[in-house]
Amino acid sequence: MEKKIRDYGQYTATAFFEDEEFVRHILNRDADAIAYWEQLIQQYPDKRLFMEEARTWILLLNKQPAYMPATDRLQLWDKIKNEIAGYEERRRRYQPLKLIFKWSAAAAAVLFSILILREWTSHGEKTYATTFADHERVILPDESAVTLNGNSSIHFLRSWKSDKPREIWLNGEAYFEVKHVAIKNRLQQSDSFQVHVSDLALTVLGTKFNVRNRRGLTEISLLEGSLRIEKNGPEAFVKILKPGEAFVYDSSRQLLAPMERKPQANKAWTTNELDLDGYSLREILEVLEDNYGYEITLEAPELAGKRLSGTVPAASAEDILFVIRKVFNLKIKRNANHLIISQN
Repeated sequence: MEKKIRDYGQYTATAFFEDEEFVRHILNRDADAIAYWEQLIQQYPDKRLFMEEARTWILLLNKQPAYMPATDRLQLWDKIKNEIAGYEERRRRYQPLKLIFKWSAAAAAVLFSILILREWTSHGEKTYATTFADHERVILPDESAVTLNGNSSIHFLRSWKSDKPREIWLNGEAYFEVKHVAIKNRLQQSDSFQVHVSDLALTVLGTKFNVRNRRGLTEISLLEGSLRIEKNGPEAFVKILKPGEAFVYDSSRQLLAPMERKPQANKAWTTNELDLDGYSLREILEVLEDNYGYEITLEAPELAGKRLSGTVPAASAEDILFVIRKVFNLKIKRNANHLIISQN
């Protein structure tokens, strides 16, 4: 098939995404196009990752409806200004009602001040934080949703710039349900959603994923969509996750590795459950410390590596303590928030 000659050596993922021939190749998959692009990969092996990333975005965009805001702010503001102008014109016409208009003008001035104040307070930084053993669901300005686990926080700019990615900074653990805002096959920088955690940047379009950042480890579990993990600096890397994949990043060693636990298990906390598959007793006790605020002393260290299986209720710390006490035949002594755990 005939192709225009291009300098693919300068192509990035975005360039491939905007290439109409590449888009048709991904969506139609005819034999000639497959052969052409396979040959191109042989010629430019360093572009394979960019092509794969662009392919992921194209398929994702063609499966998801784009989110459209319910109300355009500029249109709303124009409507308010027009109504105020119309009011002023009517006030000039009816002098006999001067006193009434005087009070009305004052009310309009107050309303106008409130609108200006509201607009001003929409800028700056917004923070949400949970206490130990608490969950909170936050609806973001683009109608994406974030569910915070206990002892966790996020912050973001109240007014996201239209030409920049939507950015959020996370400490602790959160489950993200990101709204898809891009128009099919037209990816712009502002369409993406970025989560900054540890020294990583997680970039998504429309995606459901869980992030847990505790004790120098960041666990990333993808349930739907596509997710790019990126780290800059001396140990820079880029990793694209597919649904069903989970990875853990060790910030001290700057190492990204696959996880044993599955993404569905890692989001069980959002339904007040704890999926014990892949957890050791030591890791369960760390969950009690990180999410519920306990200080725990294990006086039976030989049990620390023991593993459990199954799913247990986790609406409260007492549910988890009941299970480990019964399964391991433990004795738990409580002194305020300090738990001393020993063999029974």
